[in-house]
Amino acid sequence: MKKIIGLISANYIAEDIDKNIKERALAALPFGGRYRLIDFPLSNMKNSGISTVGIIMPFNNRSLIDHVGTGKAWGFGRKTNSLFMLPGSVYGKRNNAERFLLRDIIMNFRFIDYDNADYVVLMGVNKIFNMDLGPMLEQHEQTGADLTTAYTIKDGKKIPLDCVVMNCSFLTDIASWFSNLDFMGLKSIIREHLGDTHEEEYIYDGEVIEIETMSDYLKANLALLEKDVSMALFNSDRKIYTNVQDRAPTFYTPSAKVKNSLVAAGCIIEGEVENSVIFRSSTIHKGAVVKNSVLMQHCNVESGAILNNFICDKRVHVMENSHIEGTPESPYFAQKGQIV
Repeated sequence: MKKIIGLISANYIAEDIDKNIKERALAALPFGGRYRLIDFPLSNMKNSGISTVGIIMPFNNRSLIDHVGTGKAWGFGRKTNSLFMLPGSVYGKRNNAERFLLRDIIMNFRFIDYDNADYVVLMGVNKIFNMDLGPMLEQHEQTGADLTTAYTIKDGKKIPLDCVVMNCSFLTDIASWFSNLDFMGLKSIIREHLGDTHEEEYIYDGEVIEIETMSDYLKANLALLEKDVSMALFNSDRKIYTNVQDRAPTFYTPSAKVKNSLVAAGCIIEGEVENSVIFRSSTIHKGAVVKNSVLMQHCNVESGAILNNFICDKRVHVMENSHIEGTPESPYFAQKGQIV
């Protein structure tokens, strides 16, 4: 039985999201009413039997550490199931094109060499999918490749999933050979300096959602209102785990009107909600209308307010009779704690 470890790179940004949500790492971005983006690669690895996983941390890691904790929610934090928080280079904050910087690999060389593992699975955080990694690992072993890269096909084009299986020996060799080029990413080094690398492709035909912009973020959350998308991402055979925060059930008053929406626990709904995702412990007052929007936790929408194509971070207060409207391509965004 081959030994496999997992390595999740959270040390990069999506510029359009980062300039709006400055205090939170991309990996800790809330999604779908109760999840964070980090939940998907963590769950993919755990569900595929990978019991040793490291997360390369960004500099703004407080919310990410707070969410992941010891990894108990994903079945880590035990003697044989270990989750490691690994240091990431500050340079990774500025290099947006690469997901796996060689500098991050070198800094965490001891983890890569952990327990004499045979393969390492590398994953990013902003492409959302629920994938059984077993077939990809099997293909990698059977072909004898140095690395196998996962792709999905969309509109006739191959799109990388930021999911790679690599021989640990090959990765450690790269770290040794190219240590003077540690500012580069693994893909760039392989493409520009290792032309004879045996690389295979694995095609994944499941649901994939990519989040690079605030528009992507709005569309990704609203896509969960479609039954096929929701069932594909939250497959009952491969659960997506998260750090559960128990709340009382949401309270709907007689004046509430809710249509085609996802509302988390702990909310009070008195107004109208349509085609929206409402995170936990938010309040929509009587006479308020929320459409095509995403409200993160602990938000308060006063009576008479009208919101459309609106995204807000946690603890935002929308004033009485406010009318705020964005577009699907350019949604209005309210930062954490803002009064609008």
